Amino acid sequence: MNTPPTPSYRILDIRAPIKEDIRLPTHQDYPSSNNKEDDKIKPPTPPSSTDHSLDAFNGDDLVDTILDSLNKPEGTKSIPTFVLYDKRGLQLFDEITHLDDYYLTNAEMEILQEHADQLAARLHDGSVIIELGAGSLRKTSLILQAIERQKLKVTYYALDLDQQELERSLGSLGEFNHVRLMGLLGTYDQGIPWLNQQFASADPPTHKMILWLGSSIGNQNRRESAMFLHRLQQMCMQPGDFLLIGCDKRKDPAKIKTAYDDSMGTTREFIMNGLDHVNVILGQSIFDRSKFDYDSRYQSDLGRHVAHYRACENVVLTYQRRSGDQLRIPLQKNELIHVEYSYKYSDEEITHMLNAAQLDKAEDWTNGKTPYQVILAECRPFKFDCDRPGTLETLYPTRTQERSKQDANCVSCMADYTEAHHRDEEEGKEDGSASLTHVIGSKHWPNYIPSLHEWQQLWRSWDNVTTTIIDHATMLFERPISIRHPFLFYLGHTPAFVDILLTRNNVDGANFTEPGSFVNIFERGIDPDMDDPTKCNPHSIVPTRDEDWPSIESIMLYQQNVRSRLQRLLLQWEAEDYGASVQQEQQRKRAARVVWMAFEHEAMHLETILYMLLQSPNIKPPSGVATVPWKMAKISKNYSITTPHDNLLKQKRTCLTPASLIPVPEADTFLGHDDDEDADYTSHPEDHAEFGWDNEHPKRSVHVDAFSIQSRPVTNGEYLAFLQATNSDDWPASWVLMEDGTIGIRTVFGFCPMDDALYWPVQTSYYQSSKYAEHHHMRLPTEAELLQFRDLMNNTTNNKKIPNIGFRHWHPTDVSNEHVHTLGDVWEWTATPMVRHQGYKSSKLYPGYSSDFLGGKHHVVLGGSWATHPRIAERRSFRNWYQAGYPYVIAGFRCCH
Repeated sequence: MNTPPTPSYRILDIRAPIKEDIRLPTHQDYPSSNNKEDDKIKPPTPPSSTDHSLDAFNGDDLVDTILDSLNKPEGTKSIPTFVLYDKRGLQLFDEITHLDDYYLTNAEMEILQEHADQLAARLHDGSVIIELGAGSLRKTSLILQAIERQKLKVTYYALDLDQQELERSLGSLGEFNHVRLMGLLGTYDQGIPWLNQQFASADPPTHKMILWLGSSIGNQNRRESAMFLHRLQQMCMQPGDFLLIGCDKRKDPAKIKTAYDDSMGTTREFIMNGLDHVNVILGQSIFDRSKFDYDSRYQSDLGRHVAHYRACENVVLTYQRRSGDQLRIPLQKNELIHVEYSYKYSDEEITHMLNAAQLDKAEDWTNGKTPYQVILAECRPFKFDCDRPGTLETLYPTRTQERSKQDANCVSCMADYTEAHHRDEEEGKEDGSASLTHVIGSKHWPNYIPSLHEWQQLWRSWDNVTTTIIDHATMLFERPISIRHPFLFYLGHTPAFVDILLTRNNVDGANFTEPGSFVNIFERGIDPDMDDPTKCNPHSIVPTRDEDWPSIESIMLYQQNVRSRLQRLLLQWEAEDYGASVQQEQQRKRAARVVWMAFEHEAMHLETILYMLLQSPNIKPPSGVATVPWKMAKISKNYSITTPHDNLLKQKRTCLTPASLIPVPEADTFLGHDDDEDADYTSHPEDHAEFGWDNEHPKRSVHVDAFSIQSRPVTNGEYLAFLQATNSDDWPASWVLMEDGTIGIRTVFGFCPMDDALYWPVQTSYYQSSKYAEHHHMRLPTEAELLQFRDLMNNTTNNKKIPNIGFRHWHPTDVSNEHVHTLGDVWEWTATPMVRHQGYKSSKLYPGYSSDFLGGKHHVVLGGSWATHPRIAERRSFRNWYQAGYPYVIAGFRCCH
């Protein structure tokens, strides 16, 4: 009789500080599961325990934690959620996951069953997977089996605080030839430093995928989960790493309520068993279960289920201390003891959470029957903060009358609101990894000035584009757009602009950064008239021969020296508490404007370089950014493994039906804002909300007649149909004929097949956009009309597409007729020419910014593209402009009449 192989795994006890170096498995170690030498290099598995609560729940500190949380006034009592997960609790929870009423587990398993091969294709030999709160591993086994099928040498670490559960779960996985199984015995707070020590500082970096499944993100309030995610991002992840998150979506309240109070009564028993476990931990029977009931309620406005114990009668909890004293805790009839949250998420709330955690979404998959989502988030080299007001509302929700009606009389349930009064505490945290200051801001730093953190993220983005997408060995003198300078110019231009502004305005008292000659070469770029290239704005005189340009090494050193100069200034302002007094803030306003102007100038040129790069045949994908799905399907046969559901989605797509026309009533709207540069030395700081460019000032009223406008921009598919209908070959510059004879769309990842980009907004010139509109007996909206439409949608509908700005995706994304599109993916052309308006005054800091382009040959574009910084895209008054025939920019359009 053949004996089945013994599952091969090891468990590391990380509950105590690591006193010596531990050699962890590497991909060279595979597959030596029976190698005696292999046994010697791994720490031994801790001995099995007999007490069902010994592993996870020992120590007097837990006794104190429980008693302290109970010994509080009415409405403030709670019990830590961990009491639910003793041995009996884990068995009950496993039963719950098999119930039809409890949809979460099956929904998550269905998603992983369909997409496990795609997840595995994101890994490579030597990758590690770390699962937080491993549990039974039923879902994880789907991913591990996919890795095994693809023969990837990967190490899997299961982190859990219960040793017996780890042993049972790891032992149930069976034998693998390519996957190494390791258990980590400890809590999250012990696991994160361990992961940081073992992997985060590795050189070369260890590629990681962290799993946080089972809707664990919902087990804390949103602020706490955001801080936890940000801590993971800061301490455990490097660019290129992934975090897989299971997240329950908002849905029918009745379905959620049934899931947490099932018809079999299993969830009720699971919750009530927590009282038995409290008695075990305390060593005394202070709770009589017969005197308490399970209180289950779903608060739809906040999107969360809350679980409480409700006292069925007046009762006194009595605990006998070792000292002989007796602790008596009275409860009134119907008094609640809080024990558990379960938060549900909308798409916007998920986006806000990732924003707060400084993570981006690489992919996501949703179960359609019972909306549940699995999100593959990634850590990138940089992250711009988008929609800070919305993110703050998710983390610190406003207490409305409707929410107050749904609240239980429980302080724990109201913590979301009360924490809003303690934002300043974030600034005092010594553990910067858990801080959300990048989102909530600082009372010591005005929001209208880009912070050092924002500058550092901008510099990282600039470096990512100019050192990984641009090959310095071959591309520096490339001019993919013939009327623009070579790439090398822009690498020197942005630091020179900063240096010129700081020096000429005596912001820090320093002279020009050496070499001083760079100011003459790199001060200003060119924008020739497309109809007559001999006409051009004032600009720097640059070398005509490649060999006469400064070396790239000297330019990069210059860049670093200018950055250091600016960083010293910002650190000085931070150290002196920028807004310590009204007088000091007023004195610094002109200097602050200089810093702001330099920031937005660099952000705009980042987008300029990118639309130039999109025209280059030598473009490379960005470093540390996940490969997009359509590219993965092309380069990995394993990623292309599909299910019948995937095959249905992959059928050749057809053009979207026409966008709905949204009526916009007659109204007075406004353009611009009030920001008089000349008032920097006289206006009161409290009267100043934001900086803007000279063409944004002053705020002015405009009457708009009633009109109708499309709910979204025109797509590639619609524009292709237009060209076919008119027998035209006027292709957008963003299109290219691929080797197989089909149309591709230019992206930083290469050419995207038209079938995958059919629903992306098309990128066109003004002339091309106008021709399309005329063919459909419509026109382009004016600047005032487009702004009026956006204002109306922002005030009247929640059914909006989440804006794709600030590199949320590195290309345009699908639009649909189900969601209103108001911002992002592409700039939007307007019928408004760029001309001088009433009250316009040319900037003294940058005189030629607008005044050189007010001749009517340029048209105003509004909004922002996927590559536009949020500070620009989210400012209502910002106006961009391009020549009507300029085809290269990331700009599209929608029609109106």
